[in-house]
Amino acid sequence: MKIASIIILTGISLCASICCPGEDDYLYSNTNVRNDTVIQIENNTIDFQVNDTIYISTMLNNEQVSVNNNTVLLTDYILLNSQENFYFYNLNLYKETAYGTYALIELNENSLNVLEGITTVDYQSLFVRCNLNNTIFRNKFGIKLLEPGKYYLSGSHNYYNEGEELVHISTNSYNNDHISISSKIMASDTAGRYYFTVN
Repeated sequence: MKIASIIILTGISLCASICCPGEDDYLYSNTNVRNDTVIQIENNTIDFQVNDTIYISTMLNNEQVSVNNNTVLLTDYILLNSQENFYFYNLNLYKETAYGTYALIELNENSLNVLEGITTVDYQSLFVRCNLNNTIFRNKFGIKLLEPGKYYLSGSHNYYNEGEELVHISTNSYNNDHISISSKIMASDTAGRYYFTVN
C-alpha cells in the first residue's frame, strides 16, 4: 500500500510540474501615461450653428513620459509591419435633456467627416483609430451638428479616476508589455468634459 501511495504521489507531483506553467509565465508589465495634450477641438471652439461641424484632432507623439517619469516609445508596444500598428480610444457625445441631465447621443456614419485615420461608430461611442505618420499617431474627424442644444464630448466615466471622464488610449498588445494612456480633451473642464453650444 505504501508503494502504491508513493507512486501515485510521485505521479501527481510529476504531472503538476510538467502541466502547470511556471510563475514567470504570468509576469507582465503595464506602463501608465497621463497626457492631457493629445486631443484638441479645432480652435477650441465652443459656439456652433446647426449644420456646423466640430473637428477633433488627435496627435499622439511616439515619445511619451510615464507616470513614473520614464521615457517610453509607443512603437515599442506595437508590431510595426502589421495591420495592428495603431492606437485607439472611444469618445462619447452627450446632449443636455429637458430635465437638466445629459444623455449619450448615438451617432451614425453619415454624421462623421473623417479626414485622417479611421473613426467609426461603435454602438453608442465613437471608435477613434490613430495611425502612425512619421513619429506621431494621428487622427482627425468631424461631427456634423444637426440639432441645437448644449453638448459635451468626453471619454468614459471611471470611478477610479475620482469622477473624471477620461479618454483611455491603448493598443492591441502582442506580448506581456502593455501601455495605458489617459487623457482629457484640451480645454475641457476638471472632469474632462468639453462643453459646447449649438444655436
